[in-house]
Amino acid sequence: MLFKGIIGSCSIPPALAMPMQQLLLDVFTPPRPTLSNFLIGQNGQLVHELRELINLKGTSPFIYIYGPSGCGKSHLLRGVASQLGVNVFAGSNRFVFRPDEQALIIDNIDRLTPYSQVQLFNAFNSSMAERKPGKIVLAGEHPTTELKLRDDLRTRIEAGLCLRVQPLSDQEKHEALQAMARSRGLQLSEEVIEYALRYFQRDMGSLMAVMDGLDRFSLEQQKPVSVNLLRHWMKRRESLVIREYETRTV
Repeated sequence: MLFKGIIGSCSIPPALAMPMQQLLLDVFTPPRPTLSNFLIGQNGQLVHELRELINLKGTSPFIYIYGPSGCGKSHLLRGVASQLGVNVFAGSNRFVFRPDEQALIIDNIDRLTPYSQVQLFNAFNSSMAERKPGKIVLAGEHPTTELKLRDDLRTRIEAGLCLRVQPLSDQEKHEALQAMARSRGLQLSEEVIEYALRYFQRDMGSLMAVMDGLDRFSLEQQKPVSVNLLRHWMKRRESLVIREYETRTV
């Protein structure tokens, strides 16, 4: 089986594909998500509203952001959570509302169980009556009209701001990688960027992690970044991941 992961392709038995995927993600950990390192693209107004909410200046204490997988929703939620000093709840986990919460942030609300939907509805009611939690930020893949949630909960969500996260275009990703390279003193050829966009996972978190690893490898090898150096680095990463997997399964 030809396994395509963050670092390209390597021959891995089918039974090992999922564990290997996790190891690949462990090896290529993107930088800690913040609002500052989010690549804005066409999302200037959305990021502005999140900053305003954090600073208690927003037009609404409730914000729902939505968009396809990989567009940056989780990055934004984690960036907001880090500034507010709270955790991000996963929609697939059991959620219990606590009245003392100062802020509530939930990812993948598409996956909320009926019980968790009631808890979130109670959180909205508490916020409107007592201003606790003072801020509610949610994310999902679909606009509110397509969410399979209770009607009363959907109404509460729609009472706040509902903003779509616009994925970066290939041109914007290209420009973002060039900007990242310039900030590190790297020179990336068009060939290297096109190779990265073709053979790696295309969300910016993964691409930034790849560029970070390639930067370190370039310094280690004392060679400029090129497609050949990128391929060499990929092979080394694949070998390290396979050895790590074999060590864990012994």
